[in-house]
Amino acid sequence: MKVVQGIILSALWMPGLLAPTFAQTMEQSLYRQAHEAVRANDQVKFSQLRARLIHYPLLPYLDYYQLAFRPGAADYNDVTRFIRQHGDTPQSNRLERSYLTYLAQSQQWSQFLRFYPAKPSSTDLLCQHYQARYYTGHQSEALQEAGKLWLSGQSRPDACDPLFQLWQQAGLRTQEKIWERMNLAFEAQNPNLIRHLGAQLGSGMKGYGDQMIALYDQPVRAMNPANFTAAPPSRHLLSLGLARYANQEPDAVLRQLGEMTRRFGLNHAEVNRVEKAAARRLLLDRSSDQRAWLDTALVRLKDPEMVELRARLAIWEQDWRGLEGWVKRMPMGLQKEDRWRYWMARSLEKQGRQKPARDLYLETANLRGFYGFMAAQRTGVPYRMKNQSVAHKVPDWQSASRRWPFLLRVRELLAMNEITAARSEWIHNMDRNSVAQRLEFGHIALNQGWHELAILSSIRAEAWDALDLRFPLPLKRTFSQMAQERTMNTSLLYAISRQESALYPLAQSPVGARGLMQLMPATAKETAGKLGVPYRNEQQLFDPAMNIRLGSAYLKRLLDVYDGNRILAAAAYNAGPGRVKRWREQSDNKPMDVWVESIPYRETRNYVQNVLSFDLIYQHKLQQPLRFMSERELNHAY
Repeated sequence: MKVVQGIILSALWMPGLLAPTFAQTMEQSLYRQAHEAVRANDQVKFSQLRARLIHYPLLPYLDYYQLAFRPGAADYNDVTRFIRQHGDTPQSNRLERSYLTYLAQSQQWSQFLRFYPAKPSSTDLLCQHYQARYYTGHQSEALQEAGKLWLSGQSRPDACDPLFQLWQQAGLRTQEKIWERMNLAFEAQNPNLIRHLGAQLGSGMKGYGDQMIALYDQPVRAMNPANFTAAPPSRHLLSLGLARYANQEPDAVLRQLGEMTRRFGLNHAEVNRVEKAAARRLLLDRSSDQRAWLDTALVRLKDPEMVELRARLAIWEQDWRGLEGWVKRMPMGLQKEDRWRYWMARSLEKQGRQKPARDLYLETANLRGFYGFMAAQRTGVPYRMKNQSVAHKVPDWQSASRRWPFLLRVRELLAMNEITAARSEWIHNMDRNSVAQRLEFGHIALNQGWHELAILSSIRAEAWDALDLRFPLPLKRTFSQMAQERTMNTSLLYAISRQESALYPLAQSPVGARGLMQLMPATAKETAGKLGVPYRNEQQLFDPAMNIRLGSAYLKRLLDVYDGNRILAAAAYNAGPGRVKRWREQSDNKPMDVWVESIPYRETRNYVQNVLSFDLIYQHKLQQPLRFMSERELNHAY
């Protein structure tokens, strides 16, 4: 059995993608030569080089490349042997997926199921799995599952098309099914899929399909009763259109909803859809219009997300009695979250009920995080800084690397400056081991100075009390020097970097922010110009020293703008000074915690809370005096 030639390896590190900036060892040089021999299909040279690398940690990578690139490819036994022997490498998963794709493309269905009898987790392979089931005598099951996969508001991978074709040929893609999926696409805000499906409707439903597209593009059309009838499809479209328009003009929709309901006989679910959309928009707009209707509707709808939004509105309006009532309407699990414990205590305090307020503050202060730290500051109790350590002694490097060969691969990849591949190795092996083992790996990483991998271990283990792993101190001299030059706390620089990149020097966001402090190239260029620092290209931002130098200067500029206020500076670092200016203009001198809780962007709200919390934790790590919030920050009117 032959593997498809030239398997795409876009997610896989390949030597040579980054120009090496290190002095190569003999083995590293031979390794790169062997890789080039594979790419050139020079099997003689590859075999000669491989023989000299028999004990090299990255030998499995070469064997993978040979299986993936060799024009003659490899047979079934070669592939299964590699996966069995090298299951602790990410390459085993990649080869497994690649080979399954090949077997599907070459229609080797029995071999497909023999190679991987379980149901795959990815949608494309799952479609191919049921295609294999269809062609191996399980038609009924395959067609039933095909219908379930097809019925989605999202587009499906191209690999699913052959299975869906079989399903359609069996006469199972009915007009009712198409209409049902169009409704899912409308709810999922997927206009391209709506149009694609609309073209498949027959003459009996074509008009409704066209109307759905028109309502998606121009929801105001739902306000014209002449566009609808009492027929179930038309009535359903009216509900969809009104709900969509309610997101723009909730007042107008609510004024007309009663008449529309009576005229067309909207059912309970259809009315609920519209009311939820209108209520959500009123809450997000912080509108005082329709307040009596809104509060009555929220009690009736019993939607936890809506109740939480209503509680946030009470915080914004500093309606402390109302806040208490809305928190009590939340599900118990939500009420017990540190956020709502804190705000319940705050509401009790503002209503003059000091004893229960203090008791609840003290409970919350036992939780580490923004709200726990706020509660501790308000009650004057020590901040919770419990650190979870490993249950037993961490093995030395020699013992650990003998037991877990992936550690040697990680060390070699890092030595070759192939950080992305090292992270891939690390994550793969975290997910294969127990929580206790992940913590042990984290401490091994910490001992080796692999700080970003230590953080990854704590995340993968969900070990939120493992402060040594979650908040390491890499590049301490650089951070301290830049903080001193900018007259700011080292802990704040660490906190921003920890939040921005998890201290991963090669981090890059979808919008192009780069490096430890996630600088946008334009911001970096402007900042470098003001500092007189030579800045040639955005690749420099992956250099930790350069990134910290420019990032600290930009942060200092923001701190100066906001008179040293870390809350406003952090918000501006994340969302931009323009948005912070707009939010402050809308806020009318709110208390600090009210303003932070009311930041419209959830990402920025969490960002500010994390930066302040991480700053305090790094103060603890750096053995500095602990201060979560200065009196000036706490008492400032926002």
